[in-house]
Amino acid sequence: MVASMLDAMWMMVVLAVTGAVAGFGARFLVDDWLRRNLYAGICVRCGAPELCVAVGWLFVGVATSSAVQLVSGLVFVWWCVAVSVVDVAVRRLPNSFTAAGYAVVLGVSVWSGALWTAVMGSVLLAGIHLVLHLISPGTLGAGDVKLALPLGAITGLGGAQVWLLSAFLAPVITVVVAVLLARRSQIPHGPSMCGAALLAWTIG
Repeated sequence: MVASMLDAMWMMVVLAVTGAVAGFGARFLVDDWLRRNLYAGICVRCGAPELCVAVGWLFVGVATSSAVQLVSGLVFVWWCVAVSVVDVAVRRLPNSFTAAGYAVVLGVSVWSGALWTAVMGSVLLAGIHLVLHLISPGTLGAGDVKLALPLGAITGLGGAQVWLLSAFLAPVITVVVAVLLARRSQIPHGPSMCGAALLAWTIG
């Protein structure tokens, strides 16, 4: 009993440390993208991505029960943090980030024999966001529509309950953050979409 508890503690320590290192990599990637896209005056605050990835990896480590889920969850957290950091920094969701994420998810779904499920999840979620974007483009950007493709595919692979929970939680998180920050101007919706998908994926 004691030995298993110690093993679990060591695993959490390893996940936290490696998560912080991976977060540094995410920050380096985002800073490089900002420089290459003429945002040289903007840089990501040191410590933020590192902390987010470390906490996310700890959460995944506690919530998952298999090696496949663990690895998938760690990669998912890292990608979500990188995408969210860019959105917070410059209110953009790069096509290179969203397209790469979507390609990976589709590749995994082909390997697991669930391509149709992933495609349906992505099309439905992106379709909803596209309608909202057309109704109010100032509230929901085109980048959010593109981000819905990989997130819809990922949550779709988790089942209808995970997909629905993610779709419901994303706008709720955005509204709550806006209220807490007392912001009247638009806040980026991408981080809420990623956070909702991660939460739904781990508890679903």
